[in-house]
Amino acid sequence: MGFHVSRAHAAAGDSVILVDNLSKTGGRTDPELDELLSQPNVELLTTDLTTDASGVAASGPFDLVYHLAAINGTHLFYEIPYELARTNIAITVNVLRALEAAPPRRLVYASTSEVYADGEALGTLRIPTDESTAVVFAQPTNARFSYGASKFIGEFLCLQFQERYGVSTTVVRPHNVYGPRMGTRHVVPELVNRIMAGERPLRVYGPEETRAFCYIDDVVDAIRKVAELTEPCDIVHIGDPKEIRIADLAKRIMAVMGVDLEIVDGGRRPHSVSRRCPDISKLQRLTGFTPQVGLDEGLRRTVRWYQDQPRGQVA
Repeated sequence: MGFHVSRAHAAAGDSVILVDNLSKTGGRTDPELDELLSQPNVELLTTDLTTDASGVAASGPFDLVYHLAAINGTHLFYEIPYELARTNIAITVNVLRALEAAPPRRLVYASTSEVYADGEALGTLRIPTDESTAVVFAQPTNARFSYGASKFIGEFLCLQFQERYGVSTTVVRPHNVYGPRMGTRHVVPELVNRIMAGERPLRVYGPEETRAFCYIDDVVDAIRKVAELTEPCDIVHIGDPKEIRIADLAKRIMAVMGVDLEIVDGGRRPHSVSRRCPDISKLQRLTGFTPQVGLDEGLRRTVRWYQDQPRGQVA
């Protein structure tokens, strides 16, 4: 998401500093990032925010800070829960400490709809889900909560940073973002890559579950509109409230790719919710945002991007 937000601000003529250690790509840049960095108003600060954010403080002060950095990917919730949670919390702590010396005018923190992951089991999850829905984690023994809990702690820290340093802060909770440059560990690129790799039949995890997918261009539009707000708004959902079964999503992807594969049920991931759909009425009231990119068009753009990438180059 950070690349897309940065590119939009750069195109608007804003001075942009990206902060990334490039660990996801083995320290490499790529042609799209190189093109962005070639612009005179864009700079890359290569630093590991888990250990040292002093470079962030030295580059300030800032008018607007987006905190978008985190380890994500559903597989990783279960495979490396300790490392994932530790890293995400450390990044947030270090970024906020670096900003204490010269607080920005505005801070936008990207959280996640995963904070509601245990609400269904406990009967607190409303569909569509608005910002007043309770965030609950029944017990700390569930590895899936590694991501959602780490982001929720980040929410708390950022909102308390607002109270302590007077920085206008908004937590955004994106719901199922998809599009180019989204890695390989989210459902849309995962399905696209497995189809390209020749998986036959196609395993679909949680085929009867529903999600509401929002294309990255719409997410960038929404998050920038939120960043421009002058009135207080602590938590805002970002998404496109059109639900679809995961099995039907797979069929839509196959239609875009021109294949017709047998779908087999890969089972549900532990503690995955059966439905997820945001209520974005607060976002619409505050900003006038309306999603512009329909699912089929978004999938066409996404599939085209992944098909155009050199084999093995997408992290």
